[in-house]
Amino acid sequence: MAAPNFWNDQEKVQAVVQQIKALRGWVEPFDSIDARVRSAIELDEMLALEPDADLSSEVEREATVLGDEIEAFRLRSLLSGPDDFRDAQLEISAGAGGTEAQDWAQMIMRMYTRWAERKGYTVEILDLSDGEEAGIKGAVLEIKGLYAYGFLKAEAGVHRLVRISPYDANARRHTSFSSVWVYPEVDDDIDVQINEADLRIDTYRASGAGASM
Repeated sequence: MAAPNFWNDQEKVQAVVQQIKALRGWVEPFDSIDARVRSAIELDEMLALEPDADLSSEVEREATVLGDEIEAFRLRSLLSGPDDFRDAQLEISAGAGGTEAQDWAQMIMRMYTRWAERKGYTVEILDLSDGEEAGIKGAVLEIKGLYAYGFLKAEAGVHRLVRISPYDANARRHTSFSSVWVYPEVDDDIDVQINEADLRIDTYRASGAGASM
């Protein structure tokens, strides 16, 4: 980035910034976990020489938390697709089934919204169509956060719910369907260049009644 004229090429700058952001998302969490593991090991070695019940309980709690974070880091390491690090757009559509399917679609939207919030992602509703009686007909969510698309891409497909309907006076069991599609957010400043040599322009002359050219 310190190279002469580097900042003159905005397309290259954007690519490098995105790469740095992605790498930093790996390095910083790893360094944090590594430092905490080393600290926990040192405390454990101290406890072997001078037992302390309170400190021992604290080390055990930290070990449990570290175990969860390491497993989460391992799972994230499986996300190696070229777009996995990007933000995501989530499109939810109620299937056939009227109110049942629309209620199920809203349940799905709440589920993904809460999941994203627990991971520290931000959620914005880009489009929302309410159901006629309850639920939603469809919604488009924008979920922003590192590797949002990587975590969500496997959710694409048709989701099914079988339950005793709260909307059926006879308490019958209903099967509801909703579709979920996931797309990566891409840069909207892509410069598309068309070579004039690749264009073919055809000119036609109309004839007959009513034609004037």
